[in-house]
Amino acid sequence: MPVAFDANILIDLFNPRIKGDRRAKLDGLLEQHARTKIIIPTPSLTEYLVRAGKARDELLAKLSASRSFSIEPFDQRAATECALLLADHWDDTTRKQVTRTKFKFDWQIAAIALSRNVTRIYSDDADLHRIGQALSLDVKGIDDLPIPDSARQTKMPFGK
Repeated sequence: MPVAFDANILIDLFNPRIKGDRRAKLDGLLEQHARTKIIIPTPSLTEYLVRAGKARDELLAKLSASRSFSIEPFDQRAATECALLLADHWDDTTRKQVTRTKFKFDWQIAAIALSRNVTRIYSDDADLHRIGQALSLDVKGIDDLPIPDSARQTKMPFGK
């Protein structure tokens, strides 16, 4: 079953300055889903590309050429899903918590994921985590990921 990556996961994933446990978790995430279709919802792609700066074209080419990643649009199927979700969840409490634009953007990501039968969204966005809870959709952040066993093992300097 496919999974989805939000912009903040992509930003860290392709950032060569990310090191240590965070890098190990991201590398482990890719290894775990090596044979899984990884959906990138177009609203997430937009946010990622805005932050990519001069590397935008190169990063987009890498994503487009990859067999692992599938850029999925907010199409008719996702729009219908989103309309149904918004009708059920756009209430007075929600209106006070987030802007309408941010609300719709996050719900578009969730709708694209649901319309593609995604089993989990990887995101560090707190609003997307709340949406996941409301929809019983599993959303995990980088801090939720385990450090792979291969990254935990260190070599002992015997005899030196």
